[in-house]
Amino acid sequence: MAKTACRPETIYESNTVDIQHCPDCQLIHLTMGSITVRMSEHHFTQFAQDMSKGLFEFSAMTQPQATMRVMM
Repeated sequence: MAKTACRPETIYESNTVDIQHCPDCQLIHLTMGSITVRMSEHHFTQFAQDMSKGLFEFSAMTQPQATMRVMM
């Protein structure tokens, strides 16, 4: 049985990440520098949501909290 070659198509590309989708193997190829992670479409969706939540929490932790003023 001949295996088809993986031919991923770029979804998004920046200075730090390259995100590709392969219609042949139905995987997302997430490349960050010399590291490439291949994951299912479902896992990629969950990963992206988790990263977004993590960024929100990180931003909330690192930004100075505005002081509340109470008017009396």
